Amino acid sequence: NNFMMVMELKDSSLRQYLNNNFISMNWEEKLYRLFCIASGLKDIHNQGLIHHDFHCGNILSTFHNACITDLGLCQPANAKSSQNNNKKIYGVLPYVAPEVLKGKEYTQASDIYGYGIIAY
Repeated sequence: NNFMMVMELKDSSLRQYLNNNFISMNWEEKLYRLFCIASGLKDIHNQGLIHHDFHCGNILSTFHNACITDLGLCQPANAKSSQNNNKKIYGVLPYVAPEVLKGKEYTQASDIYGYGIIAY
């Protein structure tokens, strides 16, 4: 089964948006953006899923909100990895949780680590 998500066109990735606007954004705007991202990640986790590739390049942004994208590696949190898959590291290295780098399985906490890097 293949699924496709169709959504409205966004202006840029979060990375691009922040490169162009970070200095002009006030704290309220920055915190609201983090709230939108956290809310989206919470929705993914409430569906029992792990994103596996959570970084600012996979967040599309406009002036008013942010949308999490690239769910291609997304898997159910209760899915057990095979021995070979357990050793694979997916994602952008600075956003990958230390326990995953040490060979542990991805968890929802791994996604939250990526969120923490974004917030930092």
